[in-house]
Amino acid sequence: MRKSLKTVLFVFLSGLFITACSSRPDDQPELAEVKGLVTLDSSPLVGVLVQYTPEEGRGSQALTDENGKYELMYVYPTMGAKVGSHTVTINTPPTDDSDPEAPKVKEVVPEKYRKNSILKAEVKPGENDISFDLQTR
Repeated sequence: MRKSLKTVLFVFLSGLFITACSSRPDDQPELAEVKGLVTLDSSPLVGVLVQYTPEEGRGSQALTDENGKYELMYVYPTMGAKVGSHTVTINTPPTDDSDPEAPKVKEVVPEKYRKNSILKAEVKPGENDISFDLQTR
């Protein structure tokens, strides 16, 4: 009896290990690496939120760094975005209005790139370098 319990436990733990180490769970879509640069009138946009929204399913997002560069995250800690067509929105991250000491941040991104964005991107399998040079006019 003790030997069969060890066998069952071994098979169960092996299944968990194989599931945890698989490259892509069945419920996760095909993802691809997406990085790029966001500029406004050719100057890097620092600390803006870049969001990719696919036609169906979960989107991906990133904040630009001090050089205006971003790299999308699908869900922590999984990097990337779903392969396919996306609408891209870029805006200044919201501030915490409940904290009176929190600094108010002025929106620097023109309206046409925010809520009803005109930006589109096609994410292809593999590595994608997708940059946006936003214009104030």
